[in-house]
Amino acid sequence: MTISLQRALEHMAWANQEIYKLIAELPDEALDAYAIDPEFTVREILRHIATSAGGLASILEGEKNEVIEQPKNMVELREIAEKLAANDARLIKLVNLEDKLIEFQRRGETVTWMRSTVLTQAVHHSIEHRAQAVSALEARGYKAVNLDDFSVWDYELSQR
Repeated sequence: MTISLQRALEHMAWANQEIYKLIAELPDEALDAYAIDPEFTVREILRHIATSAGGLASILEGEKNEVIEQPKNMVELREIAEKLAANDARLIKLVNLEDKLIEFQRRGETVTWMRSTVLTQAVHHSIEHRAQAVSALEARGYKAVNLDDFSVWDYELSQR
């Protein structure tokens, strides 16, 4: 068996769903939590993760991305989690593409990156912002998520 990005993408999708599920159990006010920047609340971070997952899949699929709105409450966060699951599934399906340079628009300019770089960025981006969301929650006294429970080791054990 050849090593690929598939396990990393599958772990990302699993951790995303598990962490969104735990956050959705908190009171709606938890969505307003932030660590330093009051404009980058948990509601915005979680929206950003879901929209970006779709955006990165869209780059590889050559399609237009759906911009997801911020959740107003935990019911809407659960709906965003469903959209994120679909976007993560799209990314996982793309793991078998031929790895080659592709050209696309990023921040208003044309850039060229390897397809594997786009998929690797999806994994990194999700991890980075999940940690940011959990830190924002902790800064405001919400201790619902222990990131140590969502390692790749834990993912593999959950699949056995």
